[in-house]
Order: sequence, then structure tokens, then C-alpha cells
Amino acid sequence: MADIGDVVEIIVTSMRDSFLAVTVFVAVMVFLFSWLQYATSGRFVEYIRERKKLQPVIGALMGLTPGCGGAIVMMPMYARGYVTYGTVIATLIATLGDSAFVLIGAAVTDSSFIAPLIAVHVISFIVGVTWGYLVDICGITPLKPLGRFGPTFVQDEPQNQPKVESPLDDLSREIPEGLGYSILHKGYVVWWAVTLIGLVFAILLLVWSGQDADYSLELAYNPLTMDGFITWIGLLGATLSIVLYIAQKNWFADDTEATIGDKLHSMRETMVHAASETAFVTFWVMIAYLVFEFMLLFSGLSEQDMAQYGDGLIAVMVASIIGLIPGCGPQIIAITAYTKDIISFPALAANAISQDGDALFPLLVRHKAASLWATIHTTIPAILAGIILLIADVNF
Repeated sequence: MADIGDVVEIIVTSMRDSFLAVTVFVAVMVFLFSWLQYATSGRFVEYIRERKKLQPVIGALMGLTPGCGGAIVMMPMYARGYVTYGTVIATLIATLGDSAFVLIGAAVTDSSFIAPLIAVHVISFIVGVTWGYLVDICGITPLKPLGRFGPTFVQDEPQNQPKVESPLDDLSREIPEGLGYSILHKGYVVWWAVTLIGLVFAILLLVWSGQDADYSLELAYNPLTMDGFITWIGLLGATLSIVLYIAQKNWFADDTEATIGDKLHSMRETMVHAASETAFVTFWVMIAYLVFEFMLLFSGLSEQDMAQYGDGLIAVMVASIIGLIPGCGPQIIAITAYTKDIISFPALAANAISQDGDALFPLLVRHKAASLWATIHTTIPAILAGIILLIADVNF
């Protein structure tokens, strides 16, 4: 029977580890890709319209970039008829959203995750491009979901939209309002300061030990000791991340058209939303840690016992179904399950292909039929790919 000490230990450990083992490394990656988006101002997407034959490849490459920014940018382009429906499918299949950062963070701290990190991206890209071209060749669209082999539905989407010089002009901007906005835009400086301190210690611990450190909880409440100081940095960083997560008021999604629009026009907004996006990842990783640890504590099962349920056809099907849920939160839990050896690589790949990240939200607003059919058109190849990997016994 678990006592209060076990519960407190799990909470402290989960908060500390989610920040020091994931957040500090994810923050660097998020900022890097956010800065690249800002530095280029997304100009390269304006050339996509003129290259119809390469659009599924370009869409898959946009989706392949960590985070949801590249995929979100593609959605207004489809709504205006600049890219094909196959391009949308290729983009959504290739994207891992913010869960990609979890896998990248795991690879930074444990080299054994480098191979699956590369493999899942390569598989997602190949499946995305192949399926995207197949969709276009078969004439599949939201109005003809079975292509040339099925009926055509009546168009109920608005056709007349104001002209814009660039598809990027279609991206909305945030309107400053409310307490949440104020907290996010003032608290990000403190969050970055704590994160940078945490990054320094996380790197030093990796250099010294070559593996995740095992901090002493007996000294966790004494900040004058090394163990205590590191633990308090982790707790403070995790707490600040929770505050930023609540402030942004997006429970399952972090990237929106407004945040992407802001990041493409302002370096300050790039810093703000990089902090917000990382805080979002931190919160869901922490939730995943808590779920797994409490399951082990109260069920009496070991991680090896849980892993038995994460392999096989059922795991692939469940991972694909989880991918149907819009937003990155549930997907982060699924990817975290892989980093804890709870689910198999075929299940990981199935989830990666099925999930659409945050990109489904702007598509849902602009083209409801396309968003609803896209979830189906990305889940089918996810299940097929997962089964093929399962039969081939591909695992890492």
C-alpha cells in the first residue's frame, strides 16, 4: 500500500525530471526552429504554389520540421487553392508536432534513441510523400473522399475569399488582452533565466555521469547541497512551465495561426512563444510521467509488465486512434510512453503518422470537410505502416 511519502516522491521526481531531462533540451530545439522561421519569415513557402509536381514532397518536408509551425503554414495555402489535397495529407502524415521535441530530447540524453528518432522521421516522410501523391493521382478530395471510385459531395465551404499577396498574410495575429496574455508576455524572461540555469546543470550532469543523474530526495529540500539545488531548480522550472501553460489557455494545442503569425514578424514574440511551446511540452511530459509512475505504484506492475501491453496489433491500433485526437498533448504522452519502453516502435510509428499536431485546428476553421476527411486519410496509412513494421519485426 502506497503512503504519502511515495506520492510526494513521485510528484517531486516527475516535476524535476520533466524539466531537467526534457524541458531544458527541448527549449533549445524549439528556440532554434522558431528563430529559423523568424529569420526566413517563412519566405520559402511562397514558392510552393508554383511547383505543383513537388508539392507533396515540400509539404512532407514542412511537416517534418519539429513543432507544428511548418504544418500550420500549409493550411491557409490549401484553403486558397494554392496546394493540392495530397499536399495537405503529406504534410499531416509527416508531422510529429511537438512530440518530436520529446523524442529529440530523449536522443540528446540517451544515444539509444537516435536510431528510432531518425527512423520514425524517415518512415513518416516516405509514407507522407507516397500517400500524398497517391491521393492526388486518385483524385481524392474532401468532396470526393474515395476519388474516382466514389460519389461527389456538395460543396458547403465558402469560395470567395479576399485576395492576399502571400499565403502568410492569411495568418492571424494575437490580440493583447487578459491576465493570461500579461503573465505569458512578462513571465517568459524569468522562465528563460531558470531554463538556462537548468540547461547548464543538465549538461554538466550528462558530462559527469553520461546518464540521467539519480538525485537524493533526502537532500532535495536543502538548496545548500548540490542535490537539493538541482532539485529546486527542477521544481521551480516545472512550476513556471505550468504557470505559462495555464496562462496560454490552450489545453491540447500550443501553436495556433496567431502564434505562428506573431513569430514570423517579431523576435520578441519568437522568444515568448518558444517559452510557451516548451512549457506546453513540459506540462504534458510531466503528466505522462505522473500517469506512468502512479500506474506502477498502484497496480503493482513493473515497466516490463506494462511493456507487454504496448506491443502487438492492439498497441498499433490504439496508437493510431490516439493520433486522431487533435492537438499535441495526447501525442506527447504516447511518445513519452515509447521513451519509457512502454510501447513498441511500430506503435510509435503508427502514432507519428496518424497524428496531425495542432495543424488540424486551423484547417478545421477554414475547411471542415477537409479536416474531417484528413483524419481518416492519415489514419489508414498509419495502421498499414504499423502492421507492416510489426510483421517485419522492426524495433529499436
